[in-house]
Amino acid sequence: MDNTVNVALTFYSEAYASSIHSYTLPEEQLIYTALPTEAIAKCKQERDRTPVLILAVNKLAGFFVLDAGEAVKEYTESSGALLIRSYSIHPDYQGKGIGKKSLKLLPFFINHHFPTKNKVVLGVNYKNTAAQHLYKRCGFVDTDRHIFGSKGKQFVYQMNIKKA
Repeated sequence: MDNTVNVALTFYSEAYASSIHSYTLPEEQLIYTALPTEAIAKCKQERDRTPVLILAVNKLAGFFVLDAGEAVKEYTESSGALLIRSYSIHPDYQGKGIGKKSLKLLPFFINHHFPTKNKVVLGVNYKNTAAQHLYKRCGFVDTDRHIFGSKGKQFVYQMNIKKA
């Protein structure tokens, strides 16, 4: 992994619209996540959803949504939780440590922008072992809860966000 790559998390802005529109994923990954264009359209409909960009040297390298809405209750009883949705790394940046770096930045990002939140949760498909390994390496733990999404059984993972 190249430790010199500068990775940052930032809120979506229209300045990245063309990068978002050209963002694609291989078919085998699209079964587990939504494309950023679809996710951003839902964010515009639901105010509790916040689109977040993963930048590598100021270029769009990945994407996810932080959801503070009703859907969180499906994953945890905690009122201080955010739900990660539609997490992906663009194929040009996969295998370069960008995903790991982005997830390691998550606690600081949440502390800074969502100070009332102390936990982040997500659902990961039971067949998506690559994502499971990444999340666990980055501090997520399996809660032993399961939900059933449109693509089948998902494990519920969570990460506690320690306050600075």
